[in-house]
Amino acid sequence: MSRIRDFARKHREVLLYLLFGALTTLVGWAVYFAVLIPGKRLLGIPVEETSGGRYFALYTAAQVIQWVAAVLFAFFTNRKWVFEDGKEGKPLRQLPVFAGGRLATLGLDYLITYFGAIGLSALFPALNAVTFLGREWNLNEIGAKVVAAVVVIVSNYFFSKFLVFRKKKTTIADPEPENNDPS
Repeated sequence: MSRIRDFARKHREVLLYLLFGALTTLVGWAVYFAVLIPGKRLLGIPVEETSGGRYFALYTAAQVIQWVAAVLFAFFTNRKWVFEDGKEGKPLRQLPVFAGGRLATLGLDYLITYFGAIGLSALFPALNAVTFLGREWNLNEIGAKVVAAVVVIVSNYFFSKFLVFRKKKTTIADPEPENNDPS
């Protein structure tokens, strides 16, 4: 039991980041699919469709709304519980840097999910409309989202750790200049 405790202490930050990263991913996915699935029904887009103008517009809206929800959730949880050094900074200065980094990984998420869904749909067309729990699901979209999540979580950790919530370097103050005034 002490080995587990020692491991948890030693790797506290990474373990908490993985926990809150997973929770952030779940928040993001809940929002994403809460927009995408009813949106497809509302716009009359077939479940198996992963291309076309209406799909692209809906997909973009789902990604952006998901991003806002996930960034806000991740910022406050990372600042409070994950990165100890983050508590020293000013939230109004940290949030724009944090959001900027997350904007970069939104691009990764966007491209991996969009092109991944298209690629997987071409490779596995049978997974485009799978009935599960009384609903049709596009498992290729879900699979692409999972791959994107792994890439994004790892990228966001390094960005947060080394740019947003890093401990400020303390410098040794320069010695006071000598007073050569003869008076």
